[in-house]
Amino acid sequence: MPLIFSIAVFIAALILIVWKPCGLREAYPALAGAALLFAFRLLAPADAAYIWSFVWDATFSLIGIMLFTSLLDQNGFFRWAALHIVRRFHRRQVRLLVGLSLLAACITVFFNNDGTILIMTPIALEVTALLKLPRKAKIAFLFSVGLMADTASAPLMMSNLTNILTADFFGISFGDYAKVMLIPGMTAIVATVGMTALVFGRTIRREENREEAPHSFPAPGSAIGDKRLFAVSWIMIGVMMAGYLVSGRLHLPVMAVALVGAALQWAASAALGKANFRQTVRRAPWLIVVFALSMNLIVYSLYLHGAVGWFPDALGPVTAQGAAAGIFGSGVLFSLLAAAVNNLPAVLVSSLSIGQLGGGPSYLPFASLLGTAVGAKLTPIGSLATLLWLQLISRGGAPLTWKEYVKYGLTFTFPILFCALFALWLVCR
Repeated sequence: MPLIFSIAVFIAALILIVWKPCGLREAYPALAGAALLFAFRLLAPADAAYIWSFVWDATFSLIGIMLFTSLLDQNGFFRWAALHIVRRFHRRQVRLLVGLSLLAACITVFFNNDGTILIMTPIALEVTALLKLPRKAKIAFLFSVGLMADTASAPLMMSNLTNILTADFFGISFGDYAKVMLIPGMTAIVATVGMTALVFGRTIRREENREEAPHSFPAPGSAIGDKRLFAVSWIMIGVMMAGYLVSGRLHLPVMAVALVGAALQWAASAALGKANFRQTVRRAPWLIVVFALSMNLIVYSLYLHGAVGWFPDALGPVTAQGAAAGIFGSGVLFSLLAAAVNNLPAVLVSSLSIGQLGGGPSYLPFASLLGTAVGAKLTPIGSLATLLWLQLISRGGAPLTWKEYVKYGLTFTFPILFCALFALWLVCR
């Protein structure tokens, strides 16, 4: 009975998250599901304490990074970069697609994937509206940004909430993480650019040099609210990168660097009269935090009551076949898990399963992260970034059906995933 009830709560929460009746935000059905499990004593306070010990660093890191990103965005930092790309390549739109994709990749790598969605999706909507692109070409630009938000989230620890969760679980420092994942992560970015240019190139080339396209765009400098704060932002990015590199040696949690960086950026903004405290706090990912904690509790209930006991049993035979078979086989298994249940709970199941195998081969946590980052793009529910992206493009007048999304997901995900896993095999062999 506990197993059946846990499964029922998980399925009901997932249906409500996808369906969104009356515009219901993802956090609320997840929170209600977790509350039900506590009410029926299928979860205990000790379980919540365990999950919190697993996610606290990632949670505060996400808040710090999103606050920092929000402050940069308020000053026009990212729109400045986008306008440089648009002004240069608006009549060579395949290059424009690549440029915006690479900008999305940079934001993802150095900030995080959810921030990329919140920043780049409105920019892509604005660019495609200014270029007066038809729906197919508009979807190409929007999908390339949404795709890159997850496929580019592997190179550095702070690029994705799942990275921090996994690194904390296995005690991996920022530097050790980068040594293994930088090359596979960059490979995923290159593969994403190549695939988007290949698949969408013909559609986009039809729109080049049209008479109705505008001849000019706003100057990039016009996007900057305060040039002094803009200069400070570059310094702060460098300071935070240095902080991440030394955090392992100083035994500092990642969240310390993220929160201090956000606090210093806010102090600089306030000193120059550019910090809107209320707006900044409102833009922090409070509901994302609630969603992550609640879904982890729901999935932990499934784990406690035996619903995912098959997963370690599936991993064992795959990893016994050697490094190549283990990396590719486990990567696909992790991908399918993330696509089915969302990558946040999937990374919890993956970490606990690897722990059950006694840690398994050293590549398993990294194969898990590639699977739950890239493989999550197979379905609309695979990552929170994708759910946010679907909401934003629908509000922007370019809705995408599930059937359309899955077609694109199948086209892009496996080639990019296999390239990234191949790079991981080269690094780990």
